[in-house]
Amino acid sequence: MVQVNDLDLANALRNERRTADLQPMAGDFYRQVGSYLTSLGDDLSGIEDSFSVEGQLIEEEYKSARRSINRLIDLRMKKIARKVQRASSASKDVTFEGMTPEEEQIYRQMLAALIRGRESILAQINPSRTERPLTGKKDVDQEYTVVRLMDSVPTFIGVNGRRYTLQKNDLVMLPAVHATNLCNKNLAREVK
Repeated sequence: MVQVNDLDLANALRNERRTADLQPMAGDFYRQVGSYLTSLGDDLSGIEDSFSVEGQLIEEEYKSARRSINRLIDLRMKKIARKVQRASSASKDVTFEGMTPEEEQIYRQMLAALIRGRESILAQINPSRTERPLTGKKDVDQEYTVVRLMDSVPTFIGVNGRRYTLQKNDLVMLPAVHATNLCNKNLAREVK
């Protein structure tokens, strides 16, 4: 079995960028990436002096791999979203404004499914890391709101326990409390 390494990730990202179609991936690709990242983390923690040349090389390889896999996931998610959009509509010029309530619901469900899928992939890459809600409640019943970011915001952990790193022009489904706060600060606009 071929093992994933930083070069494989860079090549996978490069190949993914070259075409509009999804490139074939092994079924356990993301698990391999998770094992690779865990291995790098173990190597790094086993080094006595993290500022040594060896430590710095491993740390840079780890950071590079994380950047590559995050970019690869984002690119593949965009391709999947386009694929879903093409399959559901013959029109290529879809705008969010002017949607009927039923269309908005379909859009929100599709976006939620993509977000859950991405989180599922990230959970395979980083299986030991769990985040708990700040509220301390396990099943926080809350609404979600879709917003488009007007500016980048610092990483934060939402009331649902998920970590959010948001960039300008991102389209995301957030717990309503966070969406409202960002909209009130003119950092985001609700997508209706």
